[in-house]
Formats: sequence, C-alpha cells, structure tokens
Amino acid sequence: MFQQLQRRLVEQAPRLLRRPLKLVPFTLQQSLMERLLAQVFKEAILDGDFDFLAGKWLKVEVSDLELSWFISAQEGRLVVAPDCERADVCFSGCSHDLILIAGRKEDPDSLFFQRRLKIEGDTELGLELKNLLDSLDLEALPSLMKYPLMDLATLVERTRSAQEPVPAPVC
Repeated sequence: MFQQLQRRLVEQAPRLLRRPLKLVPFTLQQSLMERLLAQVFKEAILDGDFDFLAGKWLKVEVSDLELSWFISAQEGRLVVAPDCERADVCFSGCSHDLILIAGRKEDPDSLFFQRRLKIEGDTELGLELKNLLDSLDLEALPSLMKYPLMDLATLVERTRSAQEPVPAPVC
C-alpha cells in the first residue's frame, strides 16, 4: 500500500506542482537558481570551466512543469534570465528524468537515445556542457543538497522500476 502511495505521488507530482510553480515570480526563481548554480558549480566556475558559455545561452526546459530558464556565463558567474533572443542550445526533459540525471541514476546519453532528453541547437556546445556536467562530483555537493537530491532520485527510480512494463514518460 505504501509503495502504491509513493508511486501515485511521484506520478502526480508534476501535475500538482505545475500551477503553483508557475506562480513563483521570476525574480525569486532567478535569485534561487543563481545561488544554487553558484553553490553547485563553485569550483568549476572558479576554474573557468564555464567560460565556453560566455556570450552564449543555454535553455533548460522542464517540459511537464512548463518551466524554462536561460543560463549564460557572465563576468565569472552563471546568470539566469527569463528569456533571450535566441538560445544556442536547449536541454529539455520531464522532471523525473532530469532528477534521475542529477542524482546520477540515469545516464543522459541513454535518455537522449530513448528520446526522453532532448538536446537541440549547437550540438558541439551541448556536448561540451553535457561532458562538463558528467565530470562534476556529486559528492562535492553540500550535504543539504546532495542527500535530498539522492533520496528523490532513488524514489523516482524505485517508482519507475516497480512499474511493469516500464512506460515511456508522458512529458
């Protein structure tokens, strides 16, 4: 019974969260995202690993939540914008798949070939960004971020693996 409740909660979460998340003012989203990115990628930013993104824009889209952000590197930091004239590359997927990628429970390449992760635009830039993200150490994250992310990814993974057969997500 508890597993059924977990499964339903994981399945319904995007639908339940979509509207409330859209009501969050962009300035708050921007502030939170920029702080989160600065914290998660602190070492990579200091090492100049994101310099290739200067003057270019990455669009990150969470399709089932109908949310998107534009990210670029400017003056040694990652910045988030609500829109831009043209994104150079776009990464999009549903929330479950993006959580699995972030928690290292799924390989982005396999999701890409299953058409669950979309990478559109400048493929060279997209590949450089994907490789940089793959090289980051999840263990370097602060505990307050790492453990909830890993727990959430494990919950999504368990829920997905409990379903027979495993359906393609509807994003």
